[in-house]
Amino acid sequence: MSDVTSHYGSGGIVERILSAVPDAKAGSLAAKQLYPFDQLHGRELIATQDHAARLAPSAGDRVLDIGSGIGGPARFLAETYGCSVDGVDLTQAFVEASRRLTELCGLSDKVRFHEADATRLPFADDTFDAAICFYVGMNIADKAAVIGQAWRVLKPKARLVWTEAVLADGEPHYPLPWAVSAVASHLVDRETLKALFASAGFQVDDVIDETGDHVELALKRANSSMVPSPAQQQANEIVLGAEFVHRRKNYISSLSEGKLASLAIIASKPA
Repeated sequence: MSDVTSHYGSGGIVERILSAVPDAKAGSLAAKQLYPFDQLHGRELIATQDHAARLAPSAGDRVLDIGSGIGGPARFLAETYGCSVDGVDLTQAFVEASRRLTELCGLSDKVRFHEADATRLPFADDTFDAAICFYVGMNIADKAAVIGQAWRVLKPKARLVWTEAVLADGEPHYPLPWAVSAVASHLVDRETLKALFASAGFQVDDVIDETGDHVELALKRANSSMVPSPAQQQANEIVLGAEFVHRRKNYISSLSEGKLASLAIIASKPA
């Protein structure tokens, strides 16, 4: 088992989510009932909505989700925009959970999940109309290979939305959501990351610094007087365990202190 799969993999994911979703067992499950629990990346559903709007796929588009987690963004895209989505992830437990949750939501005809290595995507050239990769890069040592594979499988004029935490000034506080220590963390600075897209052949259309958005949301949650019920716990805590609360705090502290930054890179494959 790789460091990544051992870090994220766990059993009983679907059962933990369903036990937290209000009325999950009362009839069929709607995809939106899962949104508070299945968006396993920074700012969760808010970020998914923001980045999906930037991608704005049409109903006939085929979208690739690189590092699809338990399938939240993929289901959101299919449900909201009517597009079809293929998700790939290295963690078997995530892929299995993704498939089960998608079937429960009645979206299996639009959303498929594959256990695969993103450095060797199992798709033909020029297959996809758009792609997303949300907060996966910090776990990827060979980012150039993954970005190159994304370029290969995207059609000309296709757009990619890639979000990643990057080094800013000094060492961040560990453990972090994606790594217990620096040994398993593959952080680069923003200029290095941007250069990887250009080297692969992408046109970098925009680089959005979302650091302040992450910190502001965390402060808003911390200052809230409401005590969350089990059904209101954040996605990472439900799926990945209570220790992720501490890891998330370290992440926000690292952002607040300027040690890390959070970027969204919008890139496109030239015609």
